[in-house]
Amino acid sequence: METILAFDRTRAGKILKALQLRLSVHKEDFASVLVAEESHDPFRVLVVTILSQNCTDIAAVRAYRTLDRRIGVTSRSLSRARCREIATAIHVAGLYRQKAKALRRLSLMISQKLEGDLTPILNQSLEQARETLQELPKVGPKTADVLLSIWGKQTISVDTHVDRVAKRLGLTPPDSKYDRVRFDLMRLFEEADYGRVPILLMAHGRRYCKARRPLCPTCPIAGLCSYPKKTKE
Repeated sequence: METILAFDRTRAGKILKALQLRLSVHKEDFASVLVAEESHDPFRVLVVTILSQNCTDIAAVRAYRTLDRRIGVTSRSLSRARCREIATAIHVAGLYRQKAKALRRLSLMISQKLEGDLTPILNQSLEQARETLQELPKVGPKTADVLLSIWGKQTISVDTHVDRVAKRLGLTPPDSKYDRVRFDLMRLFEEADYGRVPILLMAHGRRYCKARRPLCPTCPIAGLCSYPKKTKE
C-alpha cells in the first residue's frame, strides 16, 4: 500500500510540475484570489465566492464590483439593503434572486452574531471552521474550503473542473463524492502545494480537459493521463 501511495504521489508531483511549467494562470481568472489580494477581507472573499457559484469568475467579479459601488460589500451595508437592490446589482452573476436573499441573510447573521468579523471562525480548527461556515446561507464545502485555504488552512477546494480533472487523471475514483476527492488530493500532494493545486487543476479543466470534448491531442500532461476516453484529434 505504501509503495502504491509513493508511486501515486510521485505521479501527482509530476502532474503539478508540468501544469506549473506549461499553464499561464492569471489571478483575474479566479475571483476569490483576486478579491483576497485586493482587500485582505474574508467577508468580501466569501461574498465573491458565493457570487461565483454557477457562473464564471469574470461575471462574479463584475457583480461584486457593481455591488460594492452601489451598496458596499460589508455585512452592515448588505444587511440594511433590500433584496431587490442587491439582486439588481448582482444580476450578471446568475441566480441573482437566490444569491441576493442568501447574501442578505448571511450579512444579518454575521452582523448580529459576529459583529461583522469572520476572524473568530477562521481561528477555529480546520474541521470546526468548515462546519461553522457551512451553517451560513449559501456556503457549502467548496465555498468554505476556498475561504479557509486563502486564509492559510490546510485544505483543498474542489469545484466541477477540479472534480472532473482529478477523476480523469486517476487521482481519485470516478464515483468519488466531494469529501473523497478532497481527501485524495490532500493525500497525494504536499501541504505546501494545497493552494496551487485547485487553481492549476481548474485552469487545466477550463483550457484543455473540457467536460464534453477534452483537447487531448494538445494536452500538456497527456503522457501522465490514462483517461480511457481521450479524443484523438
